[in-house]
Amino acid sequence: MELSNWFKGFEDGIAKLSEEQRETFFRECGRNCVQCGTLQVYKDLYEQAAGDLDRFFAIADEQPGVRCETVEKDAVYNLYFLECTCELHKRGYVSTPLLCECSRQSILYVLQSLWKDRTFQVTICESILRGSQHCKMRIEASNTDFAEFETKI
Repeated sequence: MELSNWFKGFEDGIAKLSEEQRETFFRECGRNCVQCGTLQVYKDLYEQAAGDLDRFFAIADEQPGVRCETVEKDAVYNLYFLECTCELHKRGYVSTPLLCECSRQSILYVLQSLWKDRTFQVTICESILRGSQHCKMRIEASNTDFAEFETKI
């Protein structure tokens, strides 16, 4: 059996999962993927930025293959990937846009690992697998203490 045939079943299987089930599945996928090297790159950027979110995205904007915009200081950012870096897609095994949930989850994992006192929401706005020229993720950050305070009111 050719490996690409197996991945056709993989695509069909993830298409049958609910959104919540895909989030759970790709949370593990994204965490594993980013721990294989990319996490250290982000940790280095975090250290260079001394934990400052605005500086982090400004420094990230200087990295090859990435573009960042600060929409609202210390709160909202747009992160662009100029090419799909997923090996499953690059090798031609998977082309479903559902795979982009793995990227979303990996970004969430990285951000929440670095800023333990913050909560993040990541939204896929555009993706190469959806036909765009780049992937665009909108990142919204909030202070955990403040978020907890708001829910108690």
